[in-house]
Amino acid sequence: MIVATEVVHPVAEEILGPIEVPDDWRALLPEIEALIVRGGTVVTEEDLERAPRLRVIGRSGIGVDNVPVEACRARGIPVVVTPGAGAHAVAEGALALMLALVKRLPELGDAVREGRWSARDELELGDLDGATLGIVGYGRIGRELADLARGLGMRVLAYDPLVDEASTPLDVLFAESDVVSLHAPLTDETRGLVNRETLARAKPGLILVNTSRGGLVSSLDDLLEALESGRVGAVGLDVFAEEPPDVSHPLFSHPRVLVTPHALGMTRRSRERIFREMAEGVAAVLRGEEPVSRA
Repeated sequence: MIVATEVVHPVAEEILGPIEVPDDWRALLPEIEALIVRGGTVVTEEDLERAPRLRVIGRSGIGVDNVPVEACRARGIPVVVTPGAGAHAVAEGALALMLALVKRLPELGDAVREGRWSARDELELGDLDGATLGIVGYGRIGRELADLARGLGMRVLAYDPLVDEASTPLDVLFAESDVVSLHAPLTDETRGLVNRETLARAKPGLILVNTSRGGLVSSLDDLLEALESGRVGAVGLDVFAEEPPDVSHPLFSHPRVLVTPHALGMTRRSRERIFREMAEGVAAVLRGEEPVSRA
């Protein structure tokens, strides 16, 4: 039995055959041979213990902070990932948030709808051309974004302890960047990487964009405090520590905050690529072969 925690792209069923999407996937654990983990679903070691027939886990993306990878390895259960399939879409999404915030598109749209034509002379718009972009996490997505940013005339700094050419210290990156975009995986080392202390060192007016993992930011309170102090000029978030987030938090009503529902990497083309690569990897494991990409 193949089970998904949320609805999958039709291409996955073309490759794997029927995929169950039950309301309670855990109730089917004793029968599951392949589990496709989507969204914010968290798989625990206890789940693995209840799934004696489980042979493979497929992730529709690259993040595996919601899967106990080491426990899977110990049990011989490959965790199939799709590291490159959605990289360009996420990079484009991050760039879209930057452009929308620096050009103040949400505020200008509201002004037109509210009959405040004078906003065109009252709101100060910015430019990405000539601005400095700091990229935190210099893997596939970070590199894709760097290429797009340089094409717009931006200077690019990068921080990633695992990549030699991304050697800008984090405090320097925040102090010199006009825009910072987060693309690091969520690990014990990166959780809360952007916090009150980090933001206190930011260049005044910094635009912060996160399309990676919500847990990279210490808290919504710290973001709001930085916004209200002027240290941060605008925030764009596609991801949150808890998804869906509690939108009663005052950050969500701030005029310089733009939020999206963890959707920017799921374009039409990237969705098909992601689910095709994931399904092909799961099918390979079920045939007794090694998948192309695994965590």
